[in-house]
Amino acid sequence: MKVKEMVLCGVLAAITAVCAQISIPTPFSPVPVTLQVLAVFLSAAVLGSRLGAISQIVYISMGAIGLPVFAHFSGGLQILTGITGGYLLSYPLAAYITGKIIEFNKNNNDKATIIKNFLGMSMGLLVIYVLGCVQFSILTGNTITQSIVLTIVPFIIPDIIKILIASSLALSLQKATKYSLSRG
Repeated sequence: MKVKEMVLCGVLAAITAVCAQISIPTPFSPVPVTLQVLAVFLSAAVLGSRLGAISQIVYISMGAIGLPVFAHFSGGLQILTGITGGYLLSYPLAAYITGKIIEFNKNNNDKATIIKNFLGMSMGLLVIYVLGCVQFSILTGNTITQSIVLTIVPFIIPDIIKILIASSLALSLQKATKYSLSRG
C-alpha cells in the first residue's frame, strides 16, 4: 500500500468518526440518526472497494480499542457487540460492495457516474440494514419484523437523502482523488 493510500484511508476513517458525532437520538428507536453512512459511502466512492473497506476497518478498529469514535463519543467492544454494533460491523462490507459496483463504471459521463454511485450506495445501504437489523433482533429478542420497524423504516428517507448527497459529492471527490493518486 502506498503512503498516499494509507493517508487517504486514515482521512476517511477520521471523517467517519466526525460524522458519527453528528448524531440525533430518536424517540422511536435506540438507533440514532448519524452521518456515518454518508462517510462510509464516500470512502467507497473515493477510495474504491479495497481501500474504502480498509478505511472502515481502521474506523472500527479505533472504536474497538476504546477510542471515542462511535456516536456520542463512545468506543469499546461493548458497542460493537451491542444492539447497534451490527450496523458498525457492516461498514467494511458495505464500503467494499459499494466500491465494487462503482468500479464497474468505465464511463466518464458525469450523469452515468452519479447513477452508478447511487446504485452502489443503495446496495451498500442494504448490507448495513440487513447486518444491523439481524444483530439488533438477536440481541433484543425482537422479531425481524419488529426490528425492521424500529431500526430501518424510520431511517429510509434520511438515508436516501444521504445517498443523494454522497453520490453527487462523490463525483467531484472521485475526480480529485483519481488525479491525486495518478500523480504518485
